[in-house]
Amino acid sequence: MQTQTYTHRIILPLLILVFSAISVPVQANPKDALNLLIQTRDELYTALNSDRAKLNGNHKAVRELVEKSLLPHIDIITASKWVLGKHWRNSSKEQKIQFIKQFRELLLTFYSSALAEYLGEKKDAVFDPKAFSFQPVRAKAGDTEVTIRSELKPESGKPLPVHFHMHLTGKGWKVYDVSVEGISVVTTYRTSFGTEIEQKGLDSLIASLSEKNNKFLAQAETSGKNK
Repeated sequence: MQTQTYTHRIILPLLILVFSAISVPVQANPKDALNLLIQTRDELYTALNSDRAKLNGNHKAVRELVEKSLLPHIDIITASKWVLGKHWRNSSKEQKIQFIKQFRELLLTFYSSALAEYLGEKKDAVFDPKAFSFQPVRAKAGDTEVTIRSELKPESGKPLPVHFHMHLTGKGWKVYDVSVEGISVVTTYRTSFGTEIEQKGLDSLIASLSEKNNKFLAQAETSGKNK
């Protein structure tokens, strides 16, 4: 159970970033979603291998990599709506804007920290894109939503089933949720945030996220200066 928890803590948060879709001409061809995941996987693994000296021990550099190459391609607005659930409908426009801002920052700060930690544990490892294999697309031409199924092969143990939930937007195919072994990123956040909102309110949650994000940012800046 401890190993499983660790895997979810490190791998699951990264996946929603690592395999985000990039902008493409808006056409309802689900195969394009798969091709984008493969392309993004290959490009990211190349960057991680070639820039290892720069990234190791430098949270700021990892943060910049995540923000520039990955985070802009997540459908943050859709993910935010799903995460807040019923609370999205009852929130004001200002609350929605502030939550999206802080949730985006949370993804950036937390996930870049997780990636930096993972790289620290694998300092001399060479990342092989083939460790992540994708299954053929199970969708019809014209579908605007698709679940791409894949497997991540760890160094030991059974392969981890990973599902990428994507939809076609005005800027192309984008990931709005990822599930690993049946555990959804969106559902996990919705459960956690929902409890806090019920107890203290949405404004309190936003303030709490802002405080955590500021701490992560300060740590990243310190790490970058010490590199």
